[in-house]
Amino acid sequence: MRNPEFFIKKINKGFSLTELLVVVTLGSLLLSIALPHFGNLLDRFRLATASRTLVSAISLARSEAIRRGVRVDLVPATNHDWSRGWLVIMDANNNQQRDIGETSLHASGAQPEGLRIVGSLRDAKKTYLAFDPSGRPRSAASSAVPQFGSFLLSVGPHQSKIVIGFLGRVRVCDPVKEGAAC
Repeated sequence: MRNPEFFIKKINKGFSLTELLVVVTLGSLLLSIALPHFGNLLDRFRLATASRTLVSAISLARSEAIRRGVRVDLVPATNHDWSRGWLVIMDANNNQQRDIGETSLHASGAQPEGLRIVGSLRDAKKTYLAFDPSGRPRSAASSAVPQFGSFLLSVGPHQSKIVIGFLGRVRVCDPVKEGAAC
């Protein structure tokens, strides 16, 4: 007859040191491979979010100009730096900044760290985008002179370009992938 202890199942109470070291080594190896790609993914998400937010503000400025029947401006929140945010305002005195008593329709806060926004608009003397009551972009000097161009957004190696057409229509493209067509 066999020993009764032979039939009792042996219970494992944990991992051995070797097993634990193998799991930790494999985990750290996988993490070191995935981490740079994760940062790259986050940069692309930051860029996409900032592009959508700026396009929304441009669309808001245009639609409010049409709805209200007045010129509406999109201007940087501080010191000609779009990456610190922007304002959609009804600029009564045409100075491309929010003054006391002027209506602010939207304010965007500072954008993600590392985001650069460079505006390349027809009126390069001032940093703004204005729409007249017809929804067309216009310059501060005259409603007959259009203010169109683009915004180039970049985070690390990733870029996105927002193009504002002559009629005020907006499109987003990738200058790296699309080249001259963007």
